[in-house]
Amino acid sequence: MLLAEFSIPIAAGQAVDPAIQTGVRELLQQYSSAFERLDPNAVKKVQPSADVENLRNAFKEMRALAITIDEIKILSTDSAITRAGCRVTQTMTPKAGSKKTIVVMRVIRLRRQGTAWIIDAFER
Repeated sequence: MLLAEFSIPIAAGQAVDPAIQTGVRELLQQYSSAFERLDPNAVKKVQPSADVENLRNAFKEMRALAITIDEIKILSTDSAITRAGCRVTQTMTPKAGSKKTIVVMRVIRLRRQGTAWIIDAFER
């Protein structure tokens, strides 16, 4: 599940193009959904640097994975690269062991590829 709300960018008076906000929101929804479906190929589509084999092995050990991405803030943007800060909450339910929830603040670098966006890198 993805809950995405955008705030005003850090630079005072700078407005974020609504199309960028929509693109970022859609990309993060696709990313979240791919992980929740435990689908390594879908993750690779939105994050080309993802290692499909490592994901496949990790997903084999999972019963369920829920990801919520919220508190999204556009930090900087230009025609090709957008940096967004967000909170990522992952609740992992392994096939063996107990459920675990991890909450982290991330900075994600997104790159425009044609008319779509992809995850270029995680800065932290």
